[in-house]
Amino acid sequence: MKSTAKIIFALSLIALFAIPSFGGPTPVRRPSENGVDSNAAFFNLFGPTTAVPRHGGLVSLRTQVVCTNQRVSAATDNTNATDAGGCDDGNYTFLYQIQSAATNLTVTLTNLVGFPDAAGDTAAYGIEGCDNDPNNPEASNTQQLCTQVGTQDISGITSIVNKKNAKITFTVPSIPPFAAGLGKQGQGLTLVVVEQQTAGQPVAVPKITFATK
Repeated sequence: MKSTAKIIFALSLIALFAIPSFGGPTPVRRPSENGVDSNAAFFNLFGPTTAVPRHGGLVSLRTQVVCTNQRVSAATDNTNATDAGGCDDGNYTFLYQIQSAATNLTVTLTNLVGFPDAAGDTAAYGIEGCDNDPNNPEASNTQQLCTQVGTQDISGITSIVNKKNAKITFTVPSIPPFAAGLGKQGQGLTLVVVEQQTAGQPVAVPKITFATK
């Protein structure tokens, strides 16, 4: 009887750990948290890039790197050779804009450094939603990749962060038909991750990979 009980207990543990972990709703972040059009020189570090094909051509990807706290080294102090080409406070926002007709797309960000140390009072990852205000251009950011969420349903796009804060996995049943943005906002699903890295050190850019079922 004792042996049988042990076997049942062991099988129960196997079943427990075999249960997959499901992601929760994906937070939405806003470009104006990084700045507005009038001070783009202080937050726009690199990009947006042109679209490149990924995952066998099933995904089109554009990227952009932003200094979260408007600390582009060349704009704050162009004599600062230590932080040249980076954010002088080490705080980075990485943007990935995706277009794809694929269904059941899994997007994974790895090589995370300093995440989620830069979270503060706002989401340190998620969907970057456009927030341009046509009635107040000075409060708009059209220089940063983002998603025109509008009335599109994004509730099915879920995400999960692993326990070590080293990987974020997004599950995308399908990409809604998002409208095109203004300026450099682009069009498609824009994912974002914010990191607090060490100033004066080489930038650790998150790696992005795709998978389909």
